[in-house]
Amino acid sequence: MADTNLTSADSLEKNHKTKTIPELLCGPFLRKVDKTQAIIWFVTSAEHKYSVQLKQQSHKLSFQQTLQNIQIGSQCFINQIHCKVEDSWPLNQNIGYQIEKVVNGKKHKLDLTSATLNGESSPAFIVKDKLSSVIQGSCRKPDHPAPDAFATIGKQLNDGSLTRPDYLIMAGDQIYADDVAAPMLVACQYLSKKLGLYSATHELGAVSKQQLDWRYSLFNRSTLFPKKQDQSWFAKFWHGDNIVSARHHENHLIGLDEFFACYLLTWSSQCWSLVYEQTLEAKEQLKANQQTIYQNELDHLTGFIESLPLFAQVVANIPTVMIFDDHDITDDWNLTADWEEHIYGNTITNNMIRDGLLSYTLFQGWGNCPEKVEDLIEQISELSKSKDFASEEFTEVIHLHNQWHYSIKTEPAIVVLDTRTHRWRSETSTKNPSGLMDWERLEQFEKHLFKPQNSVLVVSAAPVFGVKSIEVIQKACELLGKELLVDVENWMAHQGSAKKLMEMLRHDSAPDEVIILSGDVHYSFCFSAMRRFSSDTDKIWQLTCSGFKNEFPQGLLKFFDFIDRFLYSEHSILNLFTKRRKMEIEHHPLLSRKGKHERHLHSQSAAGLVTLNEKGLLAEYRLISGQGETHLFDLNEQ
Repeated sequence: MADTNLTSADSLEKNHKTKTIPELLCGPFLRKVDKTQAIIWFVTSAEHKYSVQLKQQSHKLSFQQTLQNIQIGSQCFINQIHCKVEDSWPLNQNIGYQIEKVVNGKKHKLDLTSATLNGESSPAFIVKDKLSSVIQGSCRKPDHPAPDAFATIGKQLNDGSLTRPDYLIMAGDQIYADDVAAPMLVACQYLSKKLGLYSATHELGAVSKQQLDWRYSLFNRSTLFPKKQDQSWFAKFWHGDNIVSARHHENHLIGLDEFFACYLLTWSSQCWSLVYEQTLEAKEQLKANQQTIYQNELDHLTGFIESLPLFAQVVANIPTVMIFDDHDITDDWNLTADWEEHIYGNTITNNMIRDGLLSYTLFQGWGNCPEKVEDLIEQISELSKSKDFASEEFTEVIHLHNQWHYSIKTEPAIVVLDTRTHRWRSETSTKNPSGLMDWERLEQFEKHLFKPQNSVLVVSAAPVFGVKSIEVIQKACELLGKELLVDVENWMAHQGSAKKLMEMLRHDSAPDEVIILSGDVHYSFCFSAMRRFSSDTDKIWQLTCSGFKNEFPQGLLKFFDFIDRFLYSEHSILNLFTKRRKMEIEHHPLLSRKGKHERHLHSQSAAGLVTLNEKGLLAEYRLISGQGETHLFDLNEQ
């Protein structure tokens, strides 16, 4: 039985003083799982011949397995075991797993007690013949004061109040590479030294180790980034001359080893135990005003760290898929053609994006769909042998890689869209927002959408049907040339991509229900859409949950909630002036404990629990908040 007590700051300091690096640094994570395969991902401090044993009750299962590992530091190895079975796993049954290693010809089990749910003898997964529920969300910022929704999920899984969902979908911003808390950056550098993490020493555009050292760069990294050249005085005044457009990039990750360390510290309490005391002591080297900021961020981080064991239990027992959004790399990633021109045209920022993608490949993309990144993994593995991941050839390869999207063969299918690297650039101005997907990728998505099926789960980081009042403000900022100010990243911002997407969703070949799962916006809502002036009952659900550990300002969200319901209600004439005019949009309110309707937009940190019926159609949508509360949306017609 697992110990669900949270890690305390005192124990973190105690573990650091032992100076013992644990063998299991991070994980295990259950990644892609379907009827014929299961992927288990984990990070260790030593290289061994690891294998997995699978049991259904006391019966050992027979299957094929392949271990791949990549060394990313002198004491850091990423391992992935791909298990395959010829026919099918036992369906709707608990399948326990244990990771073993071979040392001197003898097998030894890794201690996975902390990853085991109460009442279980080992971590486990269940392969369903049909999906009945999934957990979804995005935006998990370690230093945000909001509580982590994963802590609530973990507690409810352990006490039995939550039935284990069939899948966990993390729809972006699994790390925040741009908006980094000062203690997190300090901890990243200490962990890099502790584990001997490799980096990438680029020949061109390199920032020296001394420049990156937190003692010289903390709160001041924005000065390390280049400025735009040949700007007119007006363009410089109105648009600014920063190439990196992130509003908070004083502690932006730059070195590849920092990206590696940030993932480990966002996912693992074991890694924090190695560096927590040093991170705490670093405050004394700062100026008085910086110490106040540092301590405040460290207080929020400490609460986050204490909940990490519960996060570890969740990802060890629920198959998990992920897709990037902008903060996994940098804010506003590929927002406009002008942004791309400046970022990729400078070696420093080009290398930074490249290193962000390399770390994404190892920590997220690999477990989503190994065959999609097989060529990248082979090259990364080869580069690791030199203990330095720098390579101009690989930089070009990873920037040109166009297979980040994928699908999972569940019933209904899960189709995960890449809305970051397939942009449809504006034809009118390089400063105008690009469409989230270009024509070619939308055509590929159409093939998935038009397959014979009752329903399909579509993962789009940004909502397809957003809050119109907010989108209007974003459009106004775009017209004023301030598109970077409010992140004008919505499907309706580009005429071509919006029109094509709406045509696909309204088509007769589309499934009875398209269930769109999104995040990004830091608030949650439930909308539905149907064709106007049609007797067809096909429905599109927009289920948005954000963030796992992030929130929109509550007072401001109440204002937008009122304005949106007032100006863009179901029968409002203003809908005729939108790109979704041929769709009838319904806003589904939250239900209070007394059964009364509350507001439509919810700002607390939360995870979305999507429940499906036997036909794969939406049966229920509720939020599990970081505060331990449950909120149910009313799905009935209003």
